[in-house]
Amino acid sequence: MNESITERMAIWDAFLARWPLDSLINMSLGEYSQAGNQDNFCYWLEAKTGSLGSIWGGSSFKFGVFSRDNKSPKVNDSTRCYSSDYGWLAKYGNSAETAYDQVKSKLIQVAQAAHAGNLALIDQVDLGPALKWKIAFLYQDRDKPCILPIYKTEYLQAALGSSEKKVSILQQELVKGFDGKNFLEYGIALWDVIQEKLSTELTPEDAQQFLENSGKFSQIKTPTLKIAGYQSNDGPQLALALDNKRTTLYLSAGSWLDEVKSELLDIVTYSPDKSRSSNLSANAPDLAIGNAIVKVVVPTKAALIALCDAYDNSDPADKAPISIKIDAVGAITMQPLNQILYGPPGTGKTHATIDEALKILDPDFLNQHLDERELLKKRFDELVKEKLIRFVTFHQSFSYEDFVEGLRALTNDDKQLEYQVEPGIFKRLCDDARTHGAQPDAGIRSTPRIWKISIDGTAQTPTQKYCLEHGEARIGWGETGDLNQAVENNPYYNNLGSGDRGTLRYFAEEVASGDILLCIHSAENIGAIGVVTGNYRYEQTPPAGVRDDYKHVRPVKWLYRNLQLSILPLNDDKQFTLKTVYMMERFSWGDLLAYLQKSGVHPVEPNKSGEKRKPHVLIIDEINRGNISRIFGELITLIEPSKREGANEALSVDLPYSKRPFSVPDNVYLIGTMNTADRSLAGLDIALRRRFTFREMPPRPDLLNNVEVDGLDIGQLLSVMNHRIEVMLDRDHCLGHAYFIEMKTQEEKRTLNHLAFIFRHNILPLLQEYFFEDWERIRWVLNDHNCQSGIEPFIRQPGQDRNLEKLFGATVATSLRDARWEINEKAFDSINSYRNILGIGT
Repeated sequence: MNESITERMAIWDAFLARWPLDSLINMSLGEYSQAGNQDNFCYWLEAKTGSLGSIWGGSSFKFGVFSRDNKSPKVNDSTRCYSSDYGWLAKYGNSAETAYDQVKSKLIQVAQAAHAGNLALIDQVDLGPALKWKIAFLYQDRDKPCILPIYKTEYLQAALGSSEKKVSILQQELVKGFDGKNFLEYGIALWDVIQEKLSTELTPEDAQQFLENSGKFSQIKTPTLKIAGYQSNDGPQLALALDNKRTTLYLSAGSWLDEVKSELLDIVTYSPDKSRSSNLSANAPDLAIGNAIVKVVVPTKAALIALCDAYDNSDPADKAPISIKIDAVGAITMQPLNQILYGPPGTGKTHATIDEALKILDPDFLNQHLDERELLKKRFDELVKEKLIRFVTFHQSFSYEDFVEGLRALTNDDKQLEYQVEPGIFKRLCDDARTHGAQPDAGIRSTPRIWKISIDGTAQTPTQKYCLEHGEARIGWGETGDLNQAVENNPYYNNLGSGDRGTLRYFAEEVASGDILLCIHSAENIGAIGVVTGNYRYEQTPPAGVRDDYKHVRPVKWLYRNLQLSILPLNDDKQFTLKTVYMMERFSWGDLLAYLQKSGVHPVEPNKSGEKRKPHVLIIDEINRGNISRIFGELITLIEPSKREGANEALSVDLPYSKRPFSVPDNVYLIGTMNTADRSLAGLDIALRRRFTFREMPPRPDLLNNVEVDGLDIGQLLSVMNHRIEVMLDRDHCLGHAYFIEMKTQEEKRTLNHLAFIFRHNILPLLQEYFFEDWERIRWVLNDHNCQSGIEPFIRQPGQDRNLEKLFGATVATSLRDARWEINEKAFDSINSYRNILGIGT
């Protein structure tokens, strides 16, 4: 801003004239924030009074509640809430109006305190710091100024060279230097000093100190010599390289970078499969391979402050490909289309898939019952019964034929062997996802049968034209009379061939409401597609223009007309037969819809069902145990968000067995689980890694804190064992907290007997597997080598009755090394043996 002091004072006057202090009590939500309107309170704060101290940029959540310019659906989380028109911080209330009442009350409190010079009270008000101090500046008593137009804590600290975090104290200290002339001039001069101090070269040590003292980031774990990992308050992780001369940061990729890239150097982007520092996986796992990240050099402290502001306020949607949908009841979901939960055994990955599925299908229910596990599982089971969730476990023998489609040997009615294409679990899910909600008002059944019908031959006769225009399907043989009545004694009916009688039976009895009719245009082409909407009726006198004998009628809603679309790709290259009505068994409604979409065919009435299609979730347990290339085949490309149906770069393929077109709907979600003890991320199929978002599920010993058995802290016990395993193996082979979690949830299981059961049946077998029965290393994990006298070790060498000398004699025994180990059952029942794992004596 280059305005003069006079111009800035005029802007200040204009603000107070537009928003006098006594008017705030009656200020409406629309006056506070309204997208597209430049005469609202927030716009004045951020834009019109920018020369009086900037609060520009970052998230609009800094205002507490705001009018949304981007109306795309968003999902609520623990801190942020959305409606179609507003976003607000959850701590302020359950609705935009409730939140605004809270925010308005607080901003009035700030304005009044500022006018009275009570800066300490402003520190205590729960509003965003930039927002409240900008308001405080504008409403202070200008005859007794006490607040400078500098609102960021870090800037004020830099001006004083102080680590004080209370803005009130920093402001008061800086105001002491005011010479009583022009307050704005003093603020501008002070800002120049701050800029000079912040423009000096930033060292990694300075950056580390800043991150640890900022209050916006917390250490993920104790830093190594090479890297320090931090978690921001709003979720994203960052890592600081400690072994570089220049300050180098690793961060999740996202649109936040656009705000600050001009202040950074040497920006390098990493696709999910691009190799990067191996230290990231331990110190900032969200930045490890499998995630899109950026590496940047931060030259100055000013650049670091700007980066942290943009990054801490970044939208989590920037971290992964996100699909935003509204389900049939209006619930909003915002979840990655493809995600994998990975971690060592026992970290609750499969358990977490219930929550992840509910986040997609019923987030409101999940939010209302977060701590009620039985209700969440019951709701999950209901969605499974509705076929909105399906579950499959990959293994070495699982194949493309199981997952997508394959051939199945069947015996036909003539007792001859024939092979039929059988859809796999993924194709069935995609078909259901595609058809669920397609033409929602048409009354199509969930699994409709498809029938061929010829209405007065193949040409578009007056009878056929009448039927298509008036929502009917008709067939001849009207002299049979009403098929709802007994016709066995009708001579005309009895003289018909069995095929014709079968046609009449199909039309009147077998065809059901919600089934699909294909009206043919020719022996090879479909002319129209409709859904049966009601029961059979007999019409004694057909309408004018309709053949006299076309008296058998079904009501039909014709969804597609004037098609002339070949049936051959769907029907194994076979034409329609001459029979008037019969069932088409070679393809499904999902296959037909996919074919129509690929052919660019549009329904008679615009299909608005895209907003109403419910998400469908496939949970793939142990996804890394299967041969991914063999199972997914060509579909590995189609699961990408950008290649899904409806996307700009949507793709479809012809499946190898059925030869039918196939694509993946955009309402299909894949949730995989991966046991890192079986295979690490680095060994995972690269094509899979590129297309999935990875969420680490590490052991959480903290969940077991204060869970004790005879004074033994179970969380500490797990933590110590995992530290040892990480040193000897890696973090992928740690022990999960889930093995002990019942001791937290069920107090009656906090017993030595139950702890012994866990160690016998879970912990020790897992350690045997991890260390390939290297018993000495297992002893190190359990600290058996440091057992004091009188403490039973879990693993020990055989007793004296079976020593080498007794077995082989003294001469041979001296040349042998006793490599035998045995499990000591007594240790499991001794609390001191568990205490010894922690290095605690009796």
